[in-house]
Amino acid sequence: MRNIHYTKLILMVNLRFLIVIFTLISPVLAKGQGIRTKAEAEAAGIKFRQLGQTEKKADLSIDLGAYYLNLPGEIKADLQKAMGLQQQAIQLARKIEYPKGVARSMILKGNILREMGSKALSKKEFEQAIVFAQTEGLKDQLAEAYAAMGGLFSNEGKELETKIGYNEKALSLYRQTGNRLEEGNSLKNLGDYYNIKGQPDYAIKLMDSALVVYKSFGYAELQGVYNNMCIINIGLGNYSSALKYGLLADKTAERLADTSLQRSSIANHLGLTYYYLRNDEKTLEYWTKARAIAARYQDAGYLQTVIANLASLLVRMKRFEEGISALKEMELKYPPTDIQMKVRIPYLLFNSYYDIEKYQEAAPYFNTLLQFHHDLPKDDPNQIYLYRSMIRKLIHDQNFTAAENYLKAHEQQSLQQKNLLALAQLHRLWFNVDSALNKPWSAIAHYKTYKRLTDSIWNNEKNKQISGLEIEYETDKKNKDIALLHQKNQLQLVRIGNEERVRYIFVAGILVAFLFAGLIYNRYRLKKLSNTILEQKQTEINAQNELLRKIVGEKEWLLREIHHRVKNNLQIVISLLNTQSAYLDNEDALVAIRNSQNRMHAMSLIHQKLYQSDNLAEIDMKWYIKELVEYMIECFGTEKKIRFELVTDELKLDVAQAVPLGLILNEAISNAIKYAFPGLRTGIVKIQFVAMENNGCRLSIADDGIGLPIDFDPDDTESLGMSLMNGLTDQLNGKFEMKRDDGLTLEISFTRQNEMAVEAVSYNSEA
Repeated sequence: MRNIHYTKLILMVNLRFLIVIFTLISPVLAKGQGIRTKAEAEAAGIKFRQLGQTEKKADLSIDLGAYYLNLPGEIKADLQKAMGLQQQAIQLARKIEYPKGVARSMILKGNILREMGSKALSKKEFEQAIVFAQTEGLKDQLAEAYAAMGGLFSNEGKELETKIGYNEKALSLYRQTGNRLEEGNSLKNLGDYYNIKGQPDYAIKLMDSALVVYKSFGYAELQGVYNNMCIINIGLGNYSSALKYGLLADKTAERLADTSLQRSSIANHLGLTYYYLRNDEKTLEYWTKARAIAARYQDAGYLQTVIANLASLLVRMKRFEEGISALKEMELKYPPTDIQMKVRIPYLLFNSYYDIEKYQEAAPYFNTLLQFHHDLPKDDPNQIYLYRSMIRKLIHDQNFTAAENYLKAHEQQSLQQKNLLALAQLHRLWFNVDSALNKPWSAIAHYKTYKRLTDSIWNNEKNKQISGLEIEYETDKKNKDIALLHQKNQLQLVRIGNEERVRYIFVAGILVAFLFAGLIYNRYRLKKLSNTILEQKQTEINAQNELLRKIVGEKEWLLREIHHRVKNNLQIVISLLNTQSAYLDNEDALVAIRNSQNRMHAMSLIHQKLYQSDNLAEIDMKWYIKELVEYMIECFGTEKKIRFELVTDELKLDVAQAVPLGLILNEAISNAIKYAFPGLRTGIVKIQFVAMENNGCRLSIADDGIGLPIDFDPDDTESLGMSLMNGLTDQLNGKFEMKRDDGLTLEISFTRQNEMAVEAVSYNSEA
């Protein structure tokens, strides 16, 4: 019987332990709205790539970095993405001189480093962000940096005081800037921390203030505040208020379709409320729900807390072995990291083994608790559970005097924490100790105090309030279910109507398909007939094309044969002149014959090129000029005395322009060879044939010889060569120029024409 009594006693005073653990890992309200879903992140990524080097791009880069940082778990790839976006943001912010973006980027980097486990580097980054924000007068970012710095400290002892200090600085700055959202977040966070510190009354005031601030600008996501109000009221033993705020948190999260990890926290605290209201069915329902959500997110801290809570429930339900097994499995899968969970697991295992009178198995866990009792400060909140374990062990060992000392220390700490349930059970234990020590009056006094405190916690009015809240919540839930059923009914009717429409559409579709098939067949027949006619016409066209190709081929052959014969005839004339020169002794006659031979060769080259080429209309002037110059060098034997330099573009001329141009070139080169370099004088002849604007061409023959006599007048000369060049230039409709500058330069400029195009234009004009 004594162990059964202790089971009830220990499980009922677990309250504060269950609350504090989960408060430490409950999520802090996110900064601002930011990017929350994958769809929002994808849309932001597209917008990010479209933006230029602007402040908006820097802010968007920071928001995307925060999204990847806050994804569930500590996946390395996500943290690397977050760090990459942070680097882009700070580089851009510095480049465009955007101080706010620089400060936000620094804070983001500090948060990433903290998530990576680099606490020292994270602290250094936050310190730099604080100095920068102070220098630039950025109060919002300074507040954010203070809050982030506070996040580096634990929720225990002096570190908790430091954390509160930083968050109070942040709150003051947010109030100065009028940032209502962050003011509400800061009040909510401070409410959490003061509750952990053991000041629940002040924590409730802060939470009430947070609600006022949030509601002042219509902020809807209040489930987190309601959840924290539930936690604090559980700690104070105000279960009606705890249930009210817990149900409000659940209702708000349901309305907003919140699927975050926070739902696990809400379900856990509702289960905790029902645990102390001794409604095991509801407790199991909510804690099972909390564990499923935590498992989906693979969050070790949440899973530790919920599994430990479920183990406590199993022990109360006399399912001791299941509870002990769950605790041991949890300790292996999710080893505790914070001091409170390290205390809680041996605390639960010690008391569970004592409940089933397995004192030997309980001994190592008691030794662990005893070590914590000596190591932790006397005012540490965990001492209240360690005192309780000491008291239970001492009562079992019948060491009542020592137990009385622990009861006094336990009472002092329970009063400081205003834990009414703990005080009630404390006086029940004290009644047992005084009875054993034969102190009847003191025992009766403690028993009266126990009853008074118990009655204040479990009075009828509170029970009515709790029942009313449950009825209200269940009614609201049923109304929602009815509305959902009505909606489903409407959807069913719509679905039936849609199915009928689909049937009608299907029949109509078949009819249309038949009509369409008939039209397609008709079009096929018409197309086949058209194709037959087109094939006949195509055959006729192909026959005509073949005939035309033959005619064109014959004409090309005839034209090529003409050019060949002209070239041969010119060669015959050159040979006749060469034979004739053998019988002449007159030097002038010989020169005249040689000049005529050169002119004929210039024309012969053109006809040679035409019959050898596929293009019967145009001459490649680059080739022609090169061939003609080589011929002139060979004829006059000047390769050692005169050097020729050719600069020619890839140009083609028709026969009508190539022949006169070739003759001009022949005359100019002959004159340069004969007269420019008398005696042993050497020199250079530079020939250029280049394209000009508006389809123009320019032929230039320049030498660095002795030049023309000073009294030479080109308009009054009897030189045949000069007359030929002038006449041939006129034939080209060109311009002939002579320049005397360190020798002689002849320039002929003209417009390139296509003989066939000219003939076509003439024909059209006549028509």
